[in-house]
Amino acid sequence: MRKFHLLTMSALLLFAATTAAAGSVTPSCQARTVVFEDVEDLTDRVEIVADSGEVFMKNELLVFSGNVQMRHAQQRVTADEIRYSRKLNQATASGDVGWQQAGFEVDAESAAVDINSRTAELQNISYRILEVGGQGKASSASVREKGTSRLYDITYSTCPPEDEAWRISAKSIDIDRENGVGKATGARISFMGMTHPALPGFSFPLDDSRKSGFLVPKIGYSESTGLDFSIPYYFNIAPNYDATLTPRITSERGALMGAEFRYLTPIHSGNLFTEVAFHDAKYPYDDQTRYVISAQNQSQFNTHLKADINYNYLSDINYLEDFSGNLSLRSSRYANQTARLSYDEENWSGSLLVENLQVIDADTDLPYKRLPQLDFNWYKVHNYGLVSRLDAQLTQFERSDSVTGGRLHLRPAVGADWIKPWGHMKSMLSGHFTDYNLENVDPENPATISRNLYTFSADAGLFYERQAEWFAHGGHQTLEPRLFYLYTPFENQEDIPLFDTKLADFSFANLFRENRFAGFDRIGGANQITVALTSRFIDDSSQKEWLRASFGQIYYIDERSAAAFPDQVANSDTSQFVGELYARLTDLWSTEAVLQWDPHEELVEKSLLRLSYHDDPKKRFLSVAYRKDRSQPAEFTDLSFRMPLSTNMNAVGRWQYSLLDKKSLDAIAGLEYDSCCWRLRAVAQQRITDNGFDNDLGFYLQLELKGLGGIGSGGIDSILSKNVYGHDGFEYY
Repeated sequence: MRKFHLLTMSALLLFAATTAAAGSVTPSCQARTVVFEDVEDLTDRVEIVADSGEVFMKNELLVFSGNVQMRHAQQRVTADEIRYSRKLNQATASGDVGWQQAGFEVDAESAAVDINSRTAELQNISYRILEVGGQGKASSASVREKGTSRLYDITYSTCPPEDEAWRISAKSIDIDRENGVGKATGARISFMGMTHPALPGFSFPLDDSRKSGFLVPKIGYSESTGLDFSIPYYFNIAPNYDATLTPRITSERGALMGAEFRYLTPIHSGNLFTEVAFHDAKYPYDDQTRYVISAQNQSQFNTHLKADINYNYLSDINYLEDFSGNLSLRSSRYANQTARLSYDEENWSGSLLVENLQVIDADTDLPYKRLPQLDFNWYKVHNYGLVSRLDAQLTQFERSDSVTGGRLHLRPAVGADWIKPWGHMKSMLSGHFTDYNLENVDPENPATISRNLYTFSADAGLFYERQAEWFAHGGHQTLEPRLFYLYTPFENQEDIPLFDTKLADFSFANLFRENRFAGFDRIGGANQITVALTSRFIDDSSQKEWLRASFGQIYYIDERSAAAFPDQVANSDTSQFVGELYARLTDLWSTEAVLQWDPHEELVEKSLLRLSYHDDPKKRFLSVAYRKDRSQPAEFTDLSFRMPLSTNMNAVGRWQYSLLDKKSLDAIAGLEYDSCCWRLRAVAQQRITDNGFDNDLGFYLQLELKGLGGIGSGGIDSILSKNVYGHDGFEYY
């Protein structure tokens, strides 16, 4: 059987726009990578291959039949018959027509190709968009190499044809693959047999490119806002600028409007956000207009100089409680209003800070403003492990109806730091020179105060290891004893106001602090030795840490006086005992424990016990935890999980229960149904409000049509990650 070839030297393309790879593809829910055959480059010619062919010289017409293939570069038309007019440079195809181009495939009843204009007209087609797994049918289509292709009387879905849970039906759809967007006219969206009324115009994404248009609507309910609905509109202003406008309606508190602007330049990046509640009928005060303003900016002027701005302001302290509207907003005591300019060199750095903290928790005291704070830090390692450093800070503290003033703190230090394979030795001699210039002080108290102290510390540790086994895993076990000596002479500091100082949390890491206070208004007197021991088991093959156990306690050589920080420091010869344990039981199971034991009262001051299961590839996790803290006081259990109920159904949740108050503190329950082309998620939360007594109940729903978008409470992934231990990004707060 002979084959005929036609080669033309014109720069020709058959046609293009939305389409396809070589080979027949069964539609599926998963877009796949397209791999082309290694064929000859036909950029400057058209090739036609057939079982047989006829040439009509008078009309310059060539008729090919039987397994006909017509291609240019990597684009291809297949048909039972192709008629090619050399005079018009056009071709018609009939009988089992197929058209393929990168990312798109079409089966058609017939096709007419204009090679000069690089367009094609196809009739009665079915198509597949491979990048997103989309497929559908159309009565006809006009496709182009560049620009927009149009399909008439069309359906579109990312579900398989035999099980279309959702689809778009439209009079026409314009597909612009260069900009990654589809636009439908007279469109209806159907889901599980329910059809939305026709939309005059509707656009949807074909890829992940940014484009202007409506984003995922958000639907929720809480006892504070009632029914809560918002629909953001996204403005793709430029590659490095965008904005989002979010109208929001609540049944209990009226209408709100939110706006966000984001920017990115070679030097600056950041975002501006505001939301306004125009008339809150439930707000008991005269001014019922409520709002929040937020601005963040990061500037990197060069490799040394940078600036950061974080400004947040709320019209009233109850705004977040009343309008949070989604689970992702964390409770907080302050709205930060800070600006910092920083400069870094190899051995030194400096910064200028202006800070105000707006109180948004009624139970929190008003903090001091820093107007401004200037920091300078020097640190250098010399020969033979010798170290020199200088930390300097000058701060002006302001607060209404309070003692205010300036504080200068200097901490010069010299020491040595030696690290060897068998251990380490570090010693440091530091000075603490602090001057206060105070205002608004009582007449009997001094307006100027100077404090001069010094601190000597020595930190030494050894490192031993031996071969060992852990649950049939070969590895090596370490033994790391550590001694830390600290001496600071005691000085009565009751005349010094507390601008920014508090007692640091007691933990294993803080056993080795040079000052038990955070801040410079108190330098704790000390003559003490910390004794600690750490042991680890490290797997030889994976180098993973399968076991880590640490224990430590402080032994006081001299008694400490409570006068340094009234009602905070106890007189005793030893500190509380601190222990930490982490064990990786298997590849999936791990446990951790923290214990703070008071040997004088013979009771547990703080404790944490957690058992965790993580199967990251299958996105399954379970965490069961117990926490106790007598200083708050608090004692509660915490359960977090994500587990499959069936092939497509998953459950996720968190339950935090107070054993002291005998009530739930926070309860989240969610269900997720995930098919190949759509996903439905529902989440409910009951939480304690900021007053500590009332409960707020909220419901959130999200429907995602994969390859199209979502309807419901957007950002549920972010909501769960900030509230459920086990999701990425979770932190206790």
